Amino acid sequence: MIRQLNYWSRKAYLIYPFQVFVGALLSIVVSSETLNHQKETCALLKSSNIFNVIFAYKANQLWPFLFFSLAFLQIYFHYLARMDILPLPISSTETSSSYLTYTNHWPLLKNRIISIMITQYACKFVLKYLLLFLNFQFIDHVFIWTGGECSSGSKTTSAEKCRLENGKWDGGFDISGHFCFLVSISMILWMELHLFSRFVQAEDMFWVVNKWVRACLAIVCAVLVIWICILWVTAIYYHTILEKVLGCLMGFICPVFIYHILPKIGILHNYLYL
Repeated sequence: MIRQLNYWSRKAYLIYPFQVFVGALLSIVVSSETLNHQKETCALLKSSNIFNVIFAYKANQLWPFLFFSLAFLQIYFHYLARMDILPLPISSTETSSSYLTYTNHWPLLKNRIISIMITQYACKFVLKYLLLFLNFQFIDHVFIWTGGECSSGSKTTSAEKCRLENGKWDGGFDISGHFCFLVSISMILWMELHLFSRFVQAEDMFWVVNKWVRACLAIVCAVLVIWICILWVTAIYYHTILEKVLGCLMGFICPVFIYHILPKIGILHNYLYL
C-alpha cells in the first residue's frame, strides 16, 4: 500500500488540470442545452446533492481531522525513526560515561523532534487558512467588480455568506471556488501522503504500518477520491472554461507555497524542519 501511495501521490497534481481539460473539451463538443438538461434532471449533478453538501460545503470542518491524522502519523514515525540516533552500547552500565551521555541527550533530542514537527504542522495549518482566505477575497471581489451580486439582495461580498442566505451569485465573472478550494485542500493532503510514504520507504519502516495506520490512510484516500468526483461535476457542468482554469491555478497557490517555497526560506528552516 505504501509503495502505491508513494507513486500516486507523486502524480496527483496532474489530476486536476486533466479534469479542467476534459471539462473544457466536453463543453465545446456537447451542447449547453444537453449539459443543462442533464444538470437539471440528475440529482447528483445539482449543487445541493448530498455529497457536495457534506464533502464540499463542509470540507473545512472535515479537512482538519484528515490533516492532523496525517500529522500525527508523521510525528510518530519520525519519533520512532530517530529513537536509535544515540544508541546505547551493549556493554554500558548505569554509571558509564556512554550511558550518562545517552540519558542526558536523548530527552533533549526527543523533545526537539516533537517540538519542531508540531511547529511545522501548526505553521502549515495556519498558512492553509490564511492563503485560502486571501484567495477567496480575490475571487469574491473579482466577481463583485465585474458586476456580480448576491440574489438575496444583502449586498454581501462573500460567496459563502450569500450561500448561507440561500442566495445565488449572479452576473459576474465567477472564478471557480470549488476548484480553488478543493484543489488546495486535496493537494495538501496528497503532499502529506507523499512525504509520509516516502519517509516510510526511505527508513524501511514498513513494520510499523499496522492496520490502524492503513485504515487512516484509506480514509484520507477515500475522501480525496470523493473530492475528485465532485470536481468532475464542476469541470463538466459548471463555470466557463476560463473560470475553471483560473480556479484550478489558484488552487495550487497554497500547496506550492507551503511545500516548495516555505522550506527554502532559510531563516525559518531550522525552526520548522528536522
